[in-house]
Amino acid sequence: MNTMKRAMTNNCTTHHNHLADGDLNRIQQETINYKEMKTQLIKASTTIFLVALLWLFSALPLAAQEEKQGDPILEQNISLYAENESLSKVIEQICTYLELDYSYNSKLLEGKNITLNISNKPIRYVLEKLMEDFYLIFEIENNLLVVRDYVPLRESVDYEEKMRLEPSKNRFEFQNSGQKSVTFKFKSASNLIIIPVMINDSDTLNFILDTGVRYPIITELPYVNKLNLNLLHPVDIKGLGEGESLTAYRSGNNTMKIDGLVAWNQEVHMVINDDFQISQILGIPVHGLIGFDLFKDFVVEIDYSNEKLTVIDPDRYRDRVRNKDIVMPLHFEHNKPYVRTTIMTDDNEEVPVKLLVDTGASDAIWLSTKSDERIDIPENNIETFLGKGLGGDLYGRKGRIGGIWVGPLILTEPIVAFPRNEMIESLIVANDRNGTLGAEILKRFFVTLDYPNHQIKLRPTSKVDDDFNYNMSGMEVYNPMPGLPIYTIDNVRKDSPAYHAGLKENDQILSLNNTSHKSLSLNDINLIFQSKEDRKIKMTVLRDGTEIKTSFHLEKIF
Repeated sequence: MNTMKRAMTNNCTTHHNHLADGDLNRIQQETINYKEMKTQLIKASTTIFLVALLWLFSALPLAAQEEKQGDPILEQNISLYAENESLSKVIEQICTYLELDYSYNSKLLEGKNITLNISNKPIRYVLEKLMEDFYLIFEIENNLLVVRDYVPLRESVDYEEKMRLEPSKNRFEFQNSGQKSVTFKFKSASNLIIIPVMINDSDTLNFILDTGVRYPIITELPYVNKLNLNLLHPVDIKGLGEGESLTAYRSGNNTMKIDGLVAWNQEVHMVINDDFQISQILGIPVHGLIGFDLFKDFVVEIDYSNEKLTVIDPDRYRDRVRNKDIVMPLHFEHNKPYVRTTIMTDDNEEVPVKLLVDTGASDAIWLSTKSDERIDIPENNIETFLGKGLGGDLYGRKGRIGGIWVGPLILTEPIVAFPRNEMIESLIVANDRNGTLGAEILKRFFVTLDYPNHQIKLRPTSKVDDDFNYNMSGMEVYNPMPGLPIYTIDNVRKDSPAYHAGLKENDQILSLNNTSHKSLSLNDINLIFQSKEDRKIKMTVLRDGTEIKTSFHLEKIF
C-alpha cells in the first residue's frame, strides 16, 4: 500500500450523554495519503467505507465502549486523501489502526479503487453528502459489519414508484392466511407497550407501540448481533427535546415480522443519536418505535391488565358494545389519531380540548398553555424532567387539574405535564390541538383501537378509579446497562426529600427498603417512589467506593 500519514488534533466536538456510563470511542483525525486512480467510484466506495466505520463502532460491546472515552462517531472530524488505492486495503488499514473487527465481501470490493480528498469535516457531514447519491445494503452479524452491495440512487427510483403504484403491498398481513386474529404478550414499562419485532430476519427487537409514530423508527441497538437494513438514505427530522433537528436514515423494501404477522416493502427510519437512550430510562433493552403501519389495517385490542395485544381482521371483527363501553370517534390528521373531549381546570372551569391519542406517552395528559388562554399551569406544581425526545431531554412542569371527561366518566385530579420546549408548543398549536392523552389514562381501560372505522372503544377496568400518583422522591433513577440490576440516581430536585437525604447524582443504589438491587427492576423502584405519601424509604447507595445509608419520607407537593 502507498504511504499513510496520520495527523491528530484536539478540535473534535464533545457531546455528553448524562445517561450513559461511557461515550463512544474517540476517532482522532486522520490524514490518509494514496496515489493514482479513476474518479467514477468515489461515491459508492467511500460510502461503503464510512458506513463500515459507523456501524462497526455502533456494534462494539458495551464494555468496550465504556473503556474508551470519546465523542460520538458522527461528530468527529476526519481528513482523507486517497488516490487510486484499493478500497479493501483502506478499510483494512483503518480498522486495524482503530482496533476494530470487520468483514466484507472481497469479491464485491475486488478491483474497486478510491480517489477522494476530504479535509477536516465531521463524519456526519461526509456521510450525508455521499449518501445523497447512493443507498446501501449491508448487514451486521455477530458484531461484525459485512458489506454486501451498494445501490445507485437511480435504481431506488424503481422502488419509490412501485410503492406509489402498489400501496396495498405496504401492509401487515397474517402469516397464516386463514387466521382472523392473533394474540400475543407484550412487556410493560412505565405504562408503555413493548412488542417483539424482527426486520429482515434480524434478532428479535423490542419496539414501543406508539400511535404517534408514522414509520417504524430504530433508535438504538443494545445487544443486537444481527440486523439488515436495505436502501439507506438520509432524511431530516425534527426531534422533540433540548437538542437540534436530527438526520434519520431512511430504509426501504424491508420485511417486518411480529408474532403471527408479516409485512413486506416496509419503510424504516433509523436515528443515530446517543442522547436518545430509551432503554436506560425503562430498564429493558428497547430498539425503536412502531405505530401507524401496524394499526392502520387492523382492529387492535390492548389488554393492559394482562399485558396482551390482539390484532384482528376488520372484515371479520364483531363489534360488540357492552353497557359500560365508551365509544369515541377518532379524527385523523397526518395519520395520527385525535379525540375531542373536555377538561376541568384546577379552577373548575370546563375547557373543550383536542388531544392526540398517544400510547407512546407515559403520562396521563400533556397540555400546552399556548393552545387556549383558559389553560394555565396549576398553582401547585413542580419543575421536572418529563422524558426523552429524539432531540434530547424534555423538561417542564407538572400539576393537577380538576378532571378530564372520558365519555360520561370524569377522571378526577389527573396529573398534567406542561412541556417548556418551544418546538413542542409550536407543533401543538400548529396542529390545532391542545395536547396529548397518554398511557396513564389509557391503561385504566381495555382499549380497542379501530382505525378502519375511525373509533376508539374504552372499557373501564378495576383501575379506572385509581389515584393519579407521581414520583414523590424528588429524583430520577436510570439503568445504564439495561437488563442488568444497576441503578443510578439522576436529576435530584433541590429541596426535595432525596435532596435533604443527601443523595446525589451518580450515586448507585445497592438496596431499597432492605431489598437488594439484584432483586429489583427499574419499574419496581419507580412504583415504590409513586406509592403513597409519607412512606418511609430506606436506601443504601455506593458513592466513590463508599457505602452510604440514608432515609427519607415520600412527600406530595400537589
